[in-house]
Amino acid sequence: MARCQIIHRDLAARNVLVGEGEKCKVTDFGMARNVEQDDIYTRKSRGRLPVKWTAYEALLYRVYTTQSDVWSYGVLLYEIFTVGGSPYPDTNARLIADKIQEGYRMPKPRHVDNKLYEIMMKCWEKDPSDRPTFEKLRKTMKDMERNHKMYVNLSQYDTKLYANITDQE
Repeated sequence: MARCQIIHRDLAARNVLVGEGEKCKVTDFGMARNVEQDDIYTRKSRGRLPVKWTAYEALLYRVYTTQSDVWSYGVLLYEIFTVGGSPYPDTNARLIADKIQEGYRMPKPRHVDNKLYEIMMKCWEKDPSDRPTFEKLRKTMKDMERNHKMYVNLSQYDTKLYANITDQE
């Protein structure tokens, strides 16, 4: 999508289909915008937002770039590695922007390796230019895959933290 200069604006587990051979495909381009001209999209309408997946600058200033989708990708990783856990569990969506502005980021799940969590944290950098590009993320994830290291230890998975969480949006 980044290469095609499209900003998805709703990158989340609910919009990723997993097919044969565990091939993942991003779907639901209803909020996507083509930014071929200037690489930035400024939201002017007041429609509903997927707040818990939306980047800092998009929540506060309504400005979206490919790097805003990188933020959402970090949240998507959190969803995947918590086996469907809700982002910002037990936090009202109305409070998310303030918490993020104060520097809050979701804590590291104890069953997730530090390297994976570092990737998420890099995706959640306040300044979009400090976040990795999708090309860099692809390379990093490919390198990790080649290492054959265990990055998720499900024997340490805490079902109380991620199962049956009420999403207060």
